[in-house]
Amino acid sequence: MINEKQDKNFTQRLNEIVNVLMKYDKQGKNVTQRLNEIHNILTANEEYDKNLTLQLTDSMNNLQDIKVQMRYTSLSLMDVHSKTDSLNTTLTRNFDDQIRDVYGRITNITKKVAFTVGVTSYSSSWNSGTLVFDRIVYNIGGGYDSSTGVFTSPVDGHFVFFVNVQAYGGNSVYTYLVLNGSAKVTSMANGGSYQAYLAGPNLVVLRLQKGDRVWVKYYAGTGYYTEGLAPVTTFSGFRL
Repeated sequence: MINEKQDKNFTQRLNEIVNVLMKYDKQGKNVTQRLNEIHNILTANEEYDKNLTLQLTDSMNNLQDIKVQMRYTSLSLMDVHSKTDSLNTTLTRNFDDQIRDVYGRITNITKKVAFTVGVTSYSSSWNSGTLVFDRIVYNIGGGYDSSTGVFTSPVDGHFVFFVNVQAYGGNSVYTYLVLNGSAKVTSMANGGSYQAYLAGPNLVVLRLQKGDRVWVKYYAGTGYYTEGLAPVTTFSGFRL
């Protein structure tokens, strides 16, 4: 009986040991499975890291390409900007030149100066002072003053002046054309013994500054002659 009981106990202990071993075997399988899962995860992560590294490398290469393109684009933009500035400068210069040309034309128009004047009546006794041409035939620019006989230049420039003093009968008459009181040319009509009403013309080109004064002044002789409707004794000037 005792042996039978011991056999049962032994068998029971064996069964318990088998159960424990089976339990550990099952746990071992679970551990192996978990280790395999971890290995797979690590393998997957390693592959992911490789792919990520490749993607990052591609991105860096693309970034370098973009930098190069941006550099060329920047150079192209600088070239375009330079050409645009050059074109703008050229256009501005041309526009300014055109404006100056138009302004110059307008200025020339507004600065036109010319006059022709004459005396309305003759004199057989005139022998001194300024010859006052009291009839205005033409006077643009307002330079000539018919009350004084003096032309005052309203602008700087080169001017042409012409004077003709007609002698009275057989008299002689000499005049100066003067600039600011300085004689420049002389007109002479020497009648002598002839009753001929001789002409005494002369012409001069002068460089004037604004405010310079020009007039016809007595030099020698006596008198001058003219016609009332269309003067013979005249004084003219114009800006070149």
